[in-house]
Amino acid sequence: MRRFLILSLALAAPALSAPPNHAPRWAPAGTGEGGGVIEIDRASLTWRPLQHAWWRIHYAPPKQDGTVEERNLELIDCRERVSYGIETVSLDASGAVISDQRDSEDLAMQRMSPPTPGTPGETVAIQACRMRPPPPPPRKRP
Repeated sequence: MRRFLILSLALAAPALSAPPNHAPRWAPAGTGEGGGVIEIDRASLTWRPLQHAWWRIHYAPPKQDGTVEERNLELIDCRERVSYGIETVSLDASGAVISDQRDSEDLAMQRMSPPTPGTPGETVAIQACRMRPPPPPPRKRP
């Protein structure tokens, strides 16, 4: 039984770290360095205080490595006003992945801190908490 449980967890790990399986709903959140538009995927937000927010920023002209867009997965605690990046995916003009850097969620939880003022990370942390949907209404008891 224990072997089955370990195997099940091992097989589920890639699914847990994969991007959400939904159509993104990109919403403008601000601008980054050089005027690149910052957008947050509203479909990745929940009403809970701890967010796993997907966001992206566009670069024109491209960065030295050819990156025209970066997509980021940010762990954000809206109550504590701290965050930490979990994943950064750099894309070229054709949409091909140039690089994909990912940390574990455990590491992100340990390293969460207030975002650096004036950075895209700060913009995302503030706007993601503002954009999240309201909590569901309380259940009515019969």
